[in-house]
Amino acid sequence: MSQNQANPKTIGSLKTLIVEPRSERTKPGPAVILFHGYGADAADLLPLSDLMALRENITWIFPEAPLQVISAPGMYGRAWYSLDSNLLERSLRTGEPADLSTILPKGLDAARTAALSLYNELIPKHSAIILGGFSQGATLATELALTAPVKPAGLVIMSGTVICESRWRKLSSTARGIPFFQCHGKNDPLLGYQLAEKLFSLLQSAGLHGEFMPFSGGHEIPPKAIEKIAKFINHTLR
Repeated sequence: MSQNQANPKTIGSLKTLIVEPRSERTKPGPAVILFHGYGADAADLLPLSDLMALRENITWIFPEAPLQVISAPGMYGRAWYSLDSNLLERSLRTGEPADLSTILPKGLDAARTAALSLYNELIPKHSAIILGGFSQGATLATELALTAPVKPAGLVIMSGTVICESRWRKLSSTARGIPFFQCHGKNDPLLGYQLAEKLFSLLQSAGLHGEFMPFSGGHEIPPKAIEKIAKFINHTLR
């Protein structure tokens, strides 16, 4: 759990945990919104607000997904949209990571609408907003960055992947110039490394300015990635 004090608050239709700036604000400061992964909850990424040595005027916002799912036998978590259980079972059985690049996930529209409502409510309250997320939360953050009328200051993609590729290719031209940071494990058993490379290529070819950091691990956020993300956020908000 984060050492920083997190306060619950509903923004738009979503429950969130918010870590307020450590310094008193005399004017609107920046915000970082991080969407958690499938089966987790709002508190899952909360420790990142401690681990990143960032400027003291940043507001951290951790939304919680609206759908309840079984994350393990007898355990429940949250999800932004539904996943094809047959696809996941086949992936686990064969050892081949799931390819979602041709799929428009069920519930994505509702997730985007809820995330956009939160984002729109926060825009006038902050000088700049960086969107980010892990795994399924990373795909939602990317979807929001590509579709929101007001573009974010930056995008952080942690162990994300390509979904509905043809649609994202069409949308990505509207996000030209957005800086982004992406990291992915070369041994990720859930969301394949090659598809992460495809996502990076898609965004870069559309004119977004990105950095891709591969690492030797799996579906995770290693310390080196946290360090690089902190540098990206500091640089983007300078």
